[in-house]
Amino acid sequence: AVIDCETTDLPGAVCEVAVVDTCGRILLNSLVNPRQSISVGAAKVHNITDHMVAGAPAFPDVFADVLRVTAGRRVLAYNAVFDRECLLADAQRHGGDPEHLDDPDTWGCVMRARSAWVGTPDHFYPLGAGHRAVGDAIAALIVLQTIADDSGLDR
Repeated sequence: AVIDCETTDLPGAVCEVAVVDTCGRILLNSLVNPRQSISVGAAKVHNITDHMVAGAPAFPDVFADVLRVTAGRRVLAYNAVFDRECLLADAQRHGGDPEHLDDPDTWGCVMRARSAWVGTPDHFYPLGAGHRAVGDAIAALIVLQTIADDSGLDR
């Protein structure tokens, strides 16, 4: 599964999360009420406002769904370190058990795979997507599929 989070700041609380499977099916796409303000800078990047998240479910409710749809799956993210740290920090802040997402071996980084595939493992390329969670997750999946197709690997 490919996951992406948007946050209130860098670093910040999760204000949107999406998960897609490797066939591109959306397993989860939700705004999250972070119970804190979204910074002006972050809002300029992802266009998510405090007003938009005001009626959204709180992190613990959405995180239960994240755990459910990622259980038993390898979890990929374009910048896995960022997404993992955001989710774990919010789980800790809310007293939740991160379960399988706490295990670094559960995670894979599409950005690192892309850099290695291009031949510049120390240079990380921006995703170039629109900074909304579901769009970024799908864009990361497309990068992954491109690498797999070029490598002759089954997806």
